[in-house]
Amino acid sequence: MPRLSPSALVTDNGRRILLRSQGRYYELTQEALRTLLGLAAGPPGLGITIDRDRFRFEFAGVDQDIEISAAQLQRRLAKQATSSA
Repeated sequence: MPRLSPSALVTDNGRRILLRSQGRYYELTQEALRTLLGLAAGPPGLGITIDRDRFRFEFAGVDQDIEISAAQLQRRLAKQATSSA
């Protein structure tokens, strides 16, 4: 089976994010993504760059980009899903 590359789509004026990481699909709000990455709430606006297996997030109102591996992101998403269940 071919390995799926990570991907991301930002919709609803930067308020909703669709991610694919290691073959799994996730849908979350920008607020949930900020929380997942340890950031405080902020204005809508998000840029995502993917380089191989690394995600780089650029949020409006945050001076520093957040970079995380696809594996780290998936672990955090899985942990968030089990804690909210």
